Amino acid sequence: MNKKTAQSPKTKYLLAGVVAAALILLIYILFAYCDFAHKLELLSYTKVSSYEELQAMSSKPDGKYYLACDIDMSGKDWTPFTFTGSFDGNSHEIKNLRLDKPGAAIRDTYDGNMKSYPTTLVGMFDVIEGATIKNLTLTSVYADITSDKPCFVGTLAGYTGDSKIVNCSVKGAVYLRAHDRMFGVGGVAGYGFGRFENVQAEVTLVCIDTDRSTKDEQFMGGLVGAGYPDFINCSVDIDGYGSEHGYAHNGGMTGLYMFYPKDTVHEGIMKGNRIYGKITFFEENDDRRAYCKAMIGETLSETKVFEDNGAVFRSVEVYNYDADLLPEERSKTFDLDVSEKGRYELKTAYKNDGADATYGLFINDRFYKKVNFPKGSGTVCEQVFLDEGKASVKFKFLPGDGNIEISDASISKSGRSVSLIIAPHQDDEILAFAGTIQKTIEEGNIVKVLFLTNGDYYGTKYASVRIAESIAALEVLGVNKSDVTVLGYGDLTLEALLSAENPEKVFGASSGESSTYGVSPLNVFDYHMMNTGEPASYSRANLTDDFKNYLLACRPDRIYTTSEYEWHTDHKFAFILTRDTLKKLSGETGYHPVLCESVIHGEETTWPDRLKYDSSNKPVITGFTNPYPTMKTDLDWSKVKKITLTDTQLQKKTDAIGKFVSQNEPTEDTPGTKEYNYSFCKKDEFYWEINY
Repeated sequence: MNKKTAQSPKTKYLLAGVVAAALILLIYILFAYCDFAHKLELLSYTKVSSYEELQAMSSKPDGKYYLACDIDMSGKDWTPFTFTGSFDGNSHEIKNLRLDKPGAAIRDTYDGNMKSYPTTLVGMFDVIEGATIKNLTLTSVYADITSDKPCFVGTLAGYTGDSKIVNCSVKGAVYLRAHDRMFGVGGVAGYGFGRFENVQAEVTLVCIDTDRSTKDEQFMGGLVGAGYPDFINCSVDIDGYGSEHGYAHNGGMTGLYMFYPKDTVHEGIMKGNRIYGKITFFEENDDRRAYCKAMIGETLSETKVFEDNGAVFRSVEVYNYDADLLPEERSKTFDLDVSEKGRYELKTAYKNDGADATYGLFINDRFYKKVNFPKGSGTVCEQVFLDEGKASVKFKFLPGDGNIEISDASISKSGRSVSLIIAPHQDDEILAFAGTIQKTIEEGNIVKVLFLTNGDYYGTKYASVRIAESIAALEVLGVNKSDVTVLGYGDLTLEALLSAENPEKVFGASSGESSTYGVSPLNVFDYHMMNTGEPASYSRANLTDDFKNYLLACRPDRIYTTSEYEWHTDHKFAFILTRDTLKKLSGETGYHPVLCESVIHGEETTWPDRLKYDSSNKPVITGFTNPYPTMKTDLDWSKVKKITLTDTQLQKKTDAIGKFVSQNEPTEDTPGTKEYNYSFCKKDEFYWEINY
């Protein structure tokens, strides 16, 4: 071999190493330069490193300041002041700020009719006007304000006028008790306009109307109570409570979006924002509006740009106006002695002086289902599976409403079995198993349904439609809404998730979503959020953990799902997920239910046989044929199990399929599969019992 040729690979490796080192050095220089540029900018700023220096900013409010260190405000008195300069937090934090009085500034705020009110303002600053606040963190901020005048409260500012708030983070709580015509709270600012970019807020907001005789307006927003700011790449985690005897305007981002005064022109932007949380509220008013939405409570002026915004948000309206709404941990736990593992009827005694309330039922710290407690008093009964020994049964406010007192819980052996339908999408449960569902319920047993995806292949708007259609269809068959659970993963993501080598890798769906979600207007939320309080990213680890936790909480005796031989990958991997999880649980816990599979997508696209009609236009009902007549599978048609549907059961199945309007009829996005869907109206249904 030529010596030069033999050295060539070493030379290449050396050159590659030099290039890599040069790139690393260049990146280091760039980062160092950026940090140097920031430090150079701060040379023109006044250093703030103590409570006294922070307070002294009020003597020159148009100056430039930066934080040189964290400042703890514990035990320090603070009077808000107007700020018009620049304040760079320099990645430091101000913590334990307490706000208990307004500043001296007064600004006009506007209601939905453009009527203005001179308003008092509370925040770290009462007003920021033409100001820039950046790189600042506020932690453990606590505002507690009582006012008999129009008043707005925020953590950072009561009012923001044409100011920029950039790369800031806020954690805290705001309480306002007021009653004069116009008042509200915001997670960062009470009222105003300007630009909020890369701002994070994790806040508890409480707004209480203290006068039942005055019809006023209340505003609440995760970032700003009301106004018309631009919001770009902001995130909000809100836990809000609004008690209003007039008009309520609540939003995850802002309660009211409106340009003011009337001649104001603005090209509003709301882009790349994320909302998580809930607002619990009441509006006692004969002329009710009751605004409470995920992004904007009431929109009176449209934004020019509104895109790439997402929310996992619950609006909870309460109809008991006698008690102010406050954040509280409402739960009741019972530690029960269980002599042997098995199914039990859990009877719970309660008293509810308010409206109907929904509490979450947790078995050994796993979310099981929602339980409804009607107004009044009595007992509710739910069937549960309990292991031998000590069992923890917990009822937890998720939230609901009313004022429930849970006094006692007892268990007795149950003779009812549980069957679980695992459906990849909304409608699969009806097409394959509507007769099985009816037969099980008619025998006095329980049917639960678990949807793995949101059916949102054509966009998130279809998730709410399809879930609502499935709930309506299942109610036709006798399934209670509380027995329907949504995992909330993306349509057509199951193969990617379950095949991923890295269990933590996050995948996006065609809908643009990458974390689980439900449908808040239906009060249907994804399992992970109900179980942990937050959504899950689309990863293999989260999917398999959610699925396992649900099975361990539910412990169905029989499980029905789709086939591993179907061409639709969600159907195929629904079976694989179920089988593999059951194998693991069987070895770890001894839990070993009967596993059944059926088919929705057969070998030929013409399967199942389409309905034919007689001379009087009535369908000629036949039975199912083998879905895989030539394809090699482990499913022996001669050993298939079948049930025969009565005329009544068949009619209910037909009626249930009719609920899927979005699937039956073509839309601008979807082709419509009405003929195919109704071809599942056969005189029988079939499945195989699978060994695993």
